[in-house]
Amino acid sequence: MSADLAVCREKIDTIDRHLLQLINERQRITLDVVRAKREAGLPVLDSGREDALLQKLWSVNQGPLSEDGIRRIWLAIMGESRIYQALSADPGKAE
Repeated sequence: MSADLAVCREKIDTIDRHLLQLINERQRITLDVVRAKREAGLPVLDSGREDALLQKLWSVNQGPLSEDGIRRIWLAIMGESRIYQALSADPGKAE
């Protein structure tokens, strides 16, 4: 393996670790969102919010990731958030 390839892979590994930390932090915050929505009597799922988030991401995207790529990635992240919320015994009391 060339030195350049090894350096590139090391950079990608570092970014992947950072992404994982950020996604896990996002997951933890989703339980706070659920708690706040329940206290306010709001529905947990807000598809308008998801659409607005995608629009916001598209507007700041500088590429090379395409809009379709952003949609696929964030729909997967948001889907995992829903699963995480559903699997939490009581999202209103989760830490």
